[in-house]
Amino acid sequence: MPGGLHPPAEVVTSWPKLNAIDPERKNWSLVIHTIVLFTITLFVVCARFWARCKVQRNAGLDDALIAVAMVPLLGLAISTCLSSRYYGFDRHIWDLTVSQASESRRAVMAMEVFYILTTGPIKISILCFYRRLSTGTISTKFIWTVWLSIASVIGYMVAFMIALFATCRPIDAYWNFMDPAWTSKHEYTCADEAAILFSAVIISMIQDIITCVLPIWFVWNLQLAKRQKIAVAGIFLVGFLTCIAGALRMYYIHRVYYETYDITWAAEEGWLWTMIESHLGIICASAPALKIFF
Repeated sequence: MPGGLHPPAEVVTSWPKLNAIDPERKNWSLVIHTIVLFTITLFVVCARFWARCKVQRNAGLDDALIAVAMVPLLGLAISTCLSSRYYGFDRHIWDLTVSQASESRRAVMAMEVFYILTTGPIKISILCFYRRLSTGTISTKFIWTVWLSIASVIGYMVAFMIALFATCRPIDAYWNFMDPAWTSKHEYTCADEAAILFSAVIISMIQDIITCVLPIWFVWNLQLAKRQKIAVAGIFLVGFLTCIAGALRMYYIHRVYYETYDITWAAEEGWLWTMIESHLGIICASAPALKIFF
């Protein structure tokens, strides 16, 4: 079954009538998961800063970047909760008023911005940690690889932000194209949103994999017993959980854009995995700093 943001007329006419009073709604699962994830992540970050600032007294740029990432992560968590209960992600597309449909699209843009501003600094933080950890202990080739990886993340952030805001012209068509009254009075063009998101997710996953694999190169060049090397590498490989979450996010993006026209109902699971990926990123990035507790 095809799907996406632009259902054909025969599909729209087959939908049930708008039920704005008592529509079928999903439960509070997304909100609860978001609150639990953010609470755990906040606790982990606080423990990280206590370990780095009070115990080890060696806080660095990698820690500062995690603090920076927590700000848009909070924005992502709040917008996800609001979208789930007030902006239509908990109901079928045919039970949204025109105003709610437009608000849901505004929410999507805000959440995408928060997502990129969260995950970008997380990746750079991890790479900065590798850079600090490897000072004077490994080849310049590894160091240059880290710097190139940082540059690629920054480039990805800039490119995706530009692509997001340039998806529709004028920009307000991004959220107003679902309003027949608006579209009848305005000319607009929109790029293939699904292609943009898929490209962004694939690039992000490649960067995640590189970020997870890089420390293996570093660890295997240290003068440690093989058992110690495996243990240290295992800490870094926890980051592959983020890659798995990203893959599941990509699956649900495909479902929303290619398998159903009931996009708001299907999108909730995608946003859940977006939340899991973003929070896991910070938790995994903080794992090395928490080793003093174990």
